Amino acid sequence: MVPLRTPEWGIKPVPDKHKMLGGLDYFILWSSLGVGLLVLSAGSFLSKASFLDAIFAIIVGSVVGSILLALAGKIGSDHGIPSLITMRPAFGIRGSYLPAILNILQLVGWTTFEIMIMARAADMLTGSMMPYYFWAAIFGVLVALLGIAGPLNVVRQWLGKFAVWIAYGTSAIIIINLINSADITALISSPGEGLSFFSAIDLVIAMPVSWMPLVADYNRFSKKSKSALWGTFIGFTMTNILFYFGGILIGTSDVLAIMAAIQAIFFGFLMLLLIVDEADNAFADVYSASVSTQDIFPKISQKYLIVGFTALSAILAMVVSIEQYEVFLLLIGAIFVPLFGVVLTDYYIVKRQKYTEQMLYVRQNGLGIGVPAIIAWTLGVLLNYILSPLSPIYIPQLPAIGATIPSLAAASVIYLAITKMQRRQRGEVMTKI
Repeated sequence: MVPLRTPEWGIKPVPDKHKMLGGLDYFILWSSLGVGLLVLSAGSFLSKASFLDAIFAIIVGSVVGSILLALAGKIGSDHGIPSLITMRPAFGIRGSYLPAILNILQLVGWTTFEIMIMARAADMLTGSMMPYYFWAAIFGVLVALLGIAGPLNVVRQWLGKFAVWIAYGTSAIIIINLINSADITALISSPGEGLSFFSAIDLVIAMPVSWMPLVADYNRFSKKSKSALWGTFIGFTMTNILFYFGGILIGTSDVLAIMAAIQAIFFGFLMLLLIVDEADNAFADVYSASVSTQDIFPKISQKYLIVGFTALSAILAMVVSIEQYEVFLLLIGAIFVPLFGVVLTDYYIVKRQKYTEQMLYVRQNGLGIGVPAIIAWTLGVLLNYILSPLSPIYIPQLPAIGATIPSLAAASVIYLAITKMQRRQRGEVMTKI
């Protein structure tokens, strides 16, 4: 396995000669990133809804979320830039710092979860022969090495030649076994515990949305934007549907219980293979955490950031436990759904897919903050919070419309309204002059 010799790319556009990945590469990458025990855990929350509502929510939420994911990735493909840079034309250079900080926090959280899962699985497989913290450190080293290798090596060498086949094989065997062991008749007739269809969509769409602040970090290496878009959409939609459905079948959100169930059924063999697959999820999280940091501090080496974030996540994996996972998913949606409502609206409607280098790397005003974007995002987050079960004023008796779609639409419409008002004011000033 000969690694590709590519330079370390920070926040500058990737030159055309280093845009090496095609549609199949992105299908492999994003279908693999859609596989994981955490997705099974997230899917189990949908058992609170009726079976038909849950299935429909999985399909609709996966398709809508993956469309948003692919569209966010296309901005990076079109201009060869990472995700946080795609936010600058709307939010401004300094205005992108807050999304960067929030993204770093969520990515450290995800990396911690992934290392914790791998370490717990290894601990189960070996019968606690070695201390748990030993395994956390070992997997931390593996994740750091993948991060330093970079996206091109991971996609072409690790995933394309090795890990993705493990992901596909283990996924198929696990889902088939769950279908065979589940009481499908009882599931279909289950009325659930009151979770509405739209609230179920919020939980499903949270997973692709959690990848939106990362997607352009990888899709910027695409040969053609269109092939990357379709590879991303099809790949993530497929595995997100599969594993959310598996979560309903397995029926528990406790990740340790899920691992124990798989261990009991397959005598640890597939658990070992799943560890391999979880590593690429952790790689993506820690690599993008370093790229997001470079949005604020562009001169810090990626390698140092990758090692630092991995070490922090490994330490956290040794001392924290997986709790309030459903709350974590809902918070991600509350923050990043309206944010990308603004970003996608700015690129596809306001700027009509025409970003210039000046928009991306030169401060547009004295503050370097896109005030309309900040206002629209803030109001979208506030609406999402009010409509979600996390809100202290949440009223479950009201007609359930969920929080995702209203907050996305609100942020988009508010941003359009403010930018249109600004253009009108500028036009009036120019007319007077």
